[in-house]
Amino acid sequence: MLENALKNAFGINCHLEKIKLKGLPLYMVSGRVFYSAVMGDASFLIVKLSDREKFGVVAFKKQLSQYMEKTGLNVAFCFDDITRVQRDALIAKEIPFVSLPDQIFLPFLGVMLSNNLKRKMIVSTDKMMPATQCLFLYLLYQSGNDFFIKKQAADDLGLTKMSITRASEQLKQMDLIREERVGKEIRMVPNYRGRELFEVAKDYLINPVQKIVHTKITKEEGLFIAGETMLSRHSMLAAPSEDVYAVVKGSDIVSGFEEIDTRWQDDIRTSRVELWKYDPGLFANNGEVDPVSLAMSLSDNADERVEGELQSFLEEYKW
Repeated sequence: MLENALKNAFGINCHLEKIKLKGLPLYMVSGRVFYSAVMGDASFLIVKLSDREKFGVVAFKKQLSQYMEKTGLNVAFCFDDITRVQRDALIAKEIPFVSLPDQIFLPFLGVMLSNNLKRKMIVSTDKMMPATQCLFLYLLYQSGNDFFIKKQAADDLGLTKMSITRASEQLKQMDLIREERVGKEIRMVPNYRGRELFEVAKDYLINPVQKIVHTKITKEEGLFIAGETMLSRHSMLAAPSEDVYAVVKGSDIVSGFEEIDTRWQDDIRTSRVELWKYDPGLFANNGEVDPVSLAMSLSDNADERVEGELQSFLEEYKW
């Protein structure tokens, strides 16, 4: 029914596929159904809400950003029924939504369609999305490969078809890769290799750290050595007063942390845990985060000693 409504509204075929989302707060997934939507060359996420769910426009604006960051896609909420007041509030806040039979507000899709159904997906080329950076690192650390199969990369990285499509498109528009279709396969071919690929992409890379917490833990499975702790193991830098670890945000491990405010409890030995936008375990080696992600996590560090040792570490790294 939803597929037909969107097809009739915009005049092109619509394909919906039910998917699951992980790594989000319980209230953003419980009772909700998620669909990947493809209309022509446009892909987006539909979040179907329960008819028993109460909502407020401010909360949905915040959740919209979280869903977009998680998937790298435009997002629309789907309601069984909304009032005129609710509809007007959603439109005023520019929150895309669908409420059948005749309430459809998808401004991002309207722009794409009104521009002659442009074949080129519109993505930002300022900075990589977290999914894009995952894909970039996947290509970087396997520099011996001449090409990569898009479906295999998605499976290895745990990305949805939508996310891998948008990530590869962003790398293409950054001129870091090109795509070649061979039969039913879509091959991604890096335009550079090793250190050269890193240097060309450096200005596009993001700091993977979403948040930092201080907690009384020791090293445990699921945490990866990061930050100045890792750098001190590969350089002349002194080890920091707190051990530094990394873990993906939303991990079950995080829910067990007892967060400590070191400004008020300086007599407790704590560890500094970085909550990352993507899983550091994807590219970890010997329990340590990968070199490029390490470099980006320290990119805002103003300590000249850290900067100098980091540069030496990258120069000696065997790409």
